[in-house]
Amino acid sequence: MTSNILYRLCGLLICAPAFAPAFAATIPDYPFVFVVGKANIDTPPNIATCTLTVRSIDQDAGKAESIVDARLKSVLATLTAKRVSANDIESFNINKQILTNENLRNENNEKPAIIRGYDVSRSVKFTARQLDSLPAIESTLVGSPNIENINCQFDRTDRAAVEADLLTKAIHSARSQADKLAEPLGRHVTAAQAISRSPLDTIAGSFGLGGGFAGSEYTNRMFKKSVSADELLVPSTIPMSATVNVLFKIE
Repeated sequence: MTSNILYRLCGLLICAPAFAPAFAATIPDYPFVFVVGKANIDTPPNIATCTLTVRSIDQDAGKAESIVDARLKSVLATLTAKRVSANDIESFNINKQILTNENLRNENNEKPAIIRGYDVSRSVKFTARQLDSLPAIESTLVGSPNIENINCQFDRTDRAAVEADLLTKAIHSARSQADKLAEPLGRHVTAAQAISRSPLDTIAGSFGLGGGFAGSEYTNRMFKKSVSADELLVPSTIPMSATVNVLFKIE
């Protein structure tokens, strides 16, 4: 596990009386250092939550429903065969929409809309706890008719513990950076006066110091929409991170 530290010195200020009226309400009235500690990790996922839609469009509503029911049974059989527990599979109520030819209506709506078919669908959600079986599942589903929008999100079952460890590392990193910034100026860091996981721009902005844009955590590797057989690989790692904004008093 590695940690990368992002830090920023937002101020090392001694508030002179001339500046007190302008800043007394927005920044602390003591010397301080404001740093951002961040710990990152790229770790292998061990679980995936996937969703898909079983859909059929037909002029006959009964036929469309029959196709969806048959395809749903096939999906459930595939998941069971690939070691997905029944407790990890959830199917939702059937959704049916009437498709009409709106173009046949005149301006006064005198001619009724004509039903041209029925759009029937059901959504399925499942959790894959053995990721080595996921490529085979997706390969089967991608090649099957009436199955759309296959989407998988990868994660870790111990996310809470990993994030707690990252948070601790981020706090230690923030203190280390504060010491490095204060020491060359003949100062030493005392206790933290404020700490937050809020984005950098909101913390700095609240003190009237401006602040850059705090980008979102990169999560592109945590999501995958399967549309073809060459996109079925499980990502080797997913990103996880923790960020803390800390204001330390210095003397």
